[in-house]
Amino acid sequence: VAGRAIEKARLSRNPQPIEPGRYTVILEPQAVGDLVQRMGNALNARTADEGRSAFSKRGGGSKVGERIVDERVSLFSDPTDPQLLSAPFDDQGLPLARQTWIENGVLKTLAYSRFWAQKQNRQPTGSANALKLAGGRAFLNEMVASTPRGILVTRFWYIRPVDPRTLLLTGLTRDGTFLIENGKISKPVQNLRFNESPLFMLSNV
Repeated sequence: VAGRAIEKARLSRNPQPIEPGRYTVILEPQAVGDLVQRMGNALNARTADEGRSAFSKRGGGSKVGERIVDERVSLFSDPTDPQLLSAPFDDQGLPLARQTWIENGVLKTLAYSRFWAQKQNRQPTGSANALKLAGGRAFLNEMVASTPRGILVTRFWYIRPVDPRTLLLTGLTRDGTFLIENGKISKPVQNLRFNESPLFMLSNV
């Protein structure tokens, strides 16, 4: 880890500005996590049922059962997963078990608090803590090699919500942002501000 951090710092010297435009963007795992974890609070049955959420259906109700992202995407939480290091209960004290939120692109369920479950005559699920994304098998170097022109992002920071109805976020790149040309990292670029929703991102994989 230290060696990789040193190499990134070396490669990031003298970053260059790049022209605005449309780019293929490759996100390293930390950058993906920075955006996907923001979906946790949004996976809320009450806000969806009340029409205040990206998971609200036009005309009332939620999008449970509908395809909301690319079919290769599945999202779950599991307090027994050693990679997640999450508590087996949420902030209301409700016990948590493995829960699939999105499966093959389809929204499977939303999180029900004790209050909203009682109001809707449902079982409480507890909150969506420590999300994990299941996906493809491509390695980072393979994705870079297959990209004629794009941007590689190490991670994001200063992320803030813009629109809860689309889950639109804004923030900045950090700790290594690079231009990819002809399948290779060609130069470091100056950090960029982004506006993006994890739902848009996961629909465009």
